[in-house]
Amino acid sequence: MAAIPSARAVRRKIRAIGNIRKITRAMQMVSASKLKKVQERLLELRPYADGLEEFLRRLAGPPGASGHPLLAPRREIRAVGAVVVMSDKGLCGSYNANMMRHAQRFLEGLGKPVRAVAVGRLAAEFFRRQGVEPEAVYTQLPIRMPIGRIKAMARHLLEMFTSGKVDEIHLLFTRYVNALTFRPGRVKLLPVEAEEPRPTLSRPEYEFEPEPGRILDRLLPRYLEVAFHRLLLESMSSEHAARMNAMRHATDNATDLIDNLTLLYNKARQAGITKELLDIVGGAEALKG
Repeated sequence: MAAIPSARAVRRKIRAIGNIRKITRAMQMVSASKLKKVQERLLELRPYADGLEEFLRRLAGPPGASGHPLLAPRREIRAVGAVVVMSDKGLCGSYNANMMRHAQRFLEGLGKPVRAVAVGRLAAEFFRRQGVEPEAVYTQLPIRMPIGRIKAMARHLLEMFTSGKVDEIHLLFTRYVNALTFRPGRVKLLPVEAEEPRPTLSRPEYEFEPEPGRILDRLLPRYLEVAFHRLLLESMSSEHAARMNAMRHATDNATDLIDNLTLLYNKARQAGITKELLDIVGGAEALKG
């Protein structure tokens, strides 16, 4: 039979686990608050992004019809740009591990030189472990990101493509479905893949002024900014949801552990009382002796 630890040692463990539970519960509440704020931003941006994408499809026409340099695939893919979005810190369950596996498979299947852009400290560490030094690293992104910062990040990606450093740019992110479901995904940012317009029952006809080519020159950079911002918000929502769930599980586990230790504490205290009673009885018997 295993020895019962002392009541003092068990009480010390209960106190330590109780302090940890307070921290995990606080982190859960903080992540829930951040998730709500990011969700609000994402829900506000989604209708605008969808409308902009639909307008781009109507303007560009069938794939390859416009001949715009941001829409036309390159004949030869010599280098690929990879933008990977992870978090700056851990304690968010399998969020970063899933993205690392997803990015690992993507890089292994390329067979082309890679120019990397890391969003999040762990993404930069991932690339360096792969022997790839990121061209740019973006960390500590706020929930309400200034539009100027989004434009600067998107402009850097656009310059990488138009200068010929890369012939494709892919963004690897975590697609947010709900607070319990989020999975790694990948989107080709450049060249923009403008699909044919979705069929509708009543499809209005548009007359464009000025010509579609000039509109595309202004519209495509804006579309890139909006798409990039949306995917960042998807990843941020997934990160905070993952951390909220991880901290909730940690809090629940701490509660279960405290309950088990409380039973052990009661046993240890009862064993101590029994031992003291036996000592008293034994001493009394010895005095009678």
